[in-house]
Amino acid sequence: MAGGPSGNPFAGNRHADVLGEDPADEAGRVRLCEEVKNRAKGAFQQKDMISAELLYGKAIDLLATLPGKAEAALFSNRAMVRLNLNKVEKALGDANKCLEIDSKFVKGYYRKAQAQGRLGEWDDAIATAEEGAKLEPDNKTFAEVIEKAQKDKAKDVDDKARLKSDAQDVRVELHNASTARVPPKKPQETSGGGSADSGMRGYKKTADGKTTSYFHTEISDEAKRLIEAQGFGKPKKIDAPIEELETDAKGGGSKWNQAGTYEEKGMTKWIEERLKTTLVGLSFELPGAAGSISITSVDEIKGDASISVSRGKRRPAYSVSASVASQ
Repeated sequence: MAGGPSGNPFAGNRHADVLGEDPADEAGRVRLCEEVKNRAKGAFQQKDMISAELLYGKAIDLLATLPGKAEAALFSNRAMVRLNLNKVEKALGDANKCLEIDSKFVKGYYRKAQAQGRLGEWDDAIATAEEGAKLEPDNKTFAEVIEKAQKDKAKDVDDKARLKSDAQDVRVELHNASTARVPPKKPQETSGGGSADSGMRGYKKTADGKTTSYFHTEISDEAKRLIEAQGFGKPKKIDAPIEELETDAKGGGSKWNQAGTYEEKGMTKWIEERLKTTLVGLSFELPGAAGSISITSVDEIKGDASISVSRGKRRPAYSVSASVASQ
């Protein structure tokens, strides 16, 4: 069983006719692969990155069934598409696979360096770009990648140092505010010649005349202003409703994605649970025979399923197969 109830998991895609096709013979797979590659190139030129990713993936899967036919260029192209979709880690995986197939494929080094830079792995990005530059010394793109990685790394170091300095300044201000003391007042003389609180050792009078512990710290007006400026000590209501989170996101995405940018949610686990609860116990009569078949378990569920949201539109994509036991 593959593709779920609709039979084709790509039914909502305009390339469903080729994405759902699976030729039985080698010649048919080669022809389909060429068609898929041409469509992938066209989808990329039209900036339809979601379709381009699916089409390049289809071409890769087709060639995987033909020994010795894997193409490094397909993995490099899908890495480029995934960088556009902000699937940086998957793009890095494709770039590594590209270089595994052909260690002299120059664009593979460029895609890998791009992905490493986006992930904040600047030293690795520089090293990868330098390896690519050895193959094509006149290729200026590697020099640009190296320069950008160096600038991003320096900026990251500066940002972290600035944050550390700001945090230290706040700690110093809080410490100074908490240790500020009011100059002690001279004890008032009583008619007997002694101080008014001479009989209460370990206690003292505050500015408002209250008796308190000798170790009590009186906070000055200046210290109070500093504390108030920092926002410390003020009660904050935490149960107030956040109205902007109650609005529906564009296209049915998450509530945090109000801009309606590309978003993808994995549905593989949900599909697995749904198949088990739906199919187990299902039975039907055998036509032309006395008896019936009943499904007792669902095993070896394979495949992937996801729902993507982009520009206010939801697009499901799934390819799932499973084995069932019956009696």
